Amino acid sequence: MKNKLLKVSALLICFTFQLSAHNPPEIKETSPLYIKNKKRLGASEDGGDRTSKNVIKLNITQLIFKQISLQYEHGFHKNMSGALGLSYLVKRNIPELLFKPENDYGYQLPEYWGWAITPEFRFYPGKKEEYQAPHGFYIAPYFRYAKYTLRADYIDTTYNPMNIQPAPKTKYDMRVSYAGFTGGIMIGAQWIINEHFSFDWWIAGGGSGMAKLIISGEAIEGNVNMSSQQQTNTSNNIIENLGELQRFSDGKVEIETTANSAKVTIKGVPMVSYRAFGFCFGYAF
Repeated sequence: MKNKLLKVSALLICFTFQLSAHNPPEIKETSPLYIKNKKRLGASEDGGDRTSKNVIKLNITQLIFKQISLQYEHGFHKNMSGALGLSYLVKRNIPELLFKPENDYGYQLPEYWGWAITPEFRFYPGKKEEYQAPHGFYIAPYFRYAKYTLRADYIDTTYNPMNIQPAPKTKYDMRVSYAGFTGGIMIGAQWIINEHFSFDWWIAGGGSGMAKLIISGEAIEGNVNMSSQQQTNTSNNIIENLGELQRFSDGKVEIETTANSAKVTIKGVPMVSYRAFGFCFGYAF
């Protein structure tokens, strides 16, 4: 009888272990082991992915060149996000080391500024079991519109149709505008730190496209009043002096003149964009 009881007990123990293997005990959601497991798998306590989906960033590298560059990024898939960047090149003068103007004659010290808008799509490869987009290495095709302006006063003493002595001075507002679209690709890596901070490294990237170049001059001081013939002569002189710029235009050169101004528009000028060695710090939420 005793041997039979021992055999039955052994069978019950084996059955219990077998049943436990197929039906492991449940861990309560409030237990530390459950919470630790979720964090290891990239989930927050409410059951979602713990990677923040939105990031607002400032490009620190661009500040060295007096350019303010901001970007907003939103992760809409574990491997994908969309971003929109805005940058502004603060107005400043060209250093006199590069350009030294003549006193009261010719071009005076130029100033320049610009801005750009850059929408981009980011793909974060990998299974993304622990961290999801916008965290990790990424490949980012982008599209950019940029506009840059150079402006300077030009003082002239050659326009003297009445032969007045001494020759009067005429001041012109001269502007060069360079604006266009580029498309390209960039690679980089972003880390979300403590769920609320980000470091985004633009490793390397670039693109190319086409732009429009506008050169204009308008008399703002002096007695400039060109006749129709003088305006025609001015247009012809501009065409003769365009030089190499004409070969980019494919015949798309437009010249507009008035009694005191002239404007040249050249379309189809090449444009490139570079995106590399950028270090961005941001807030994630």
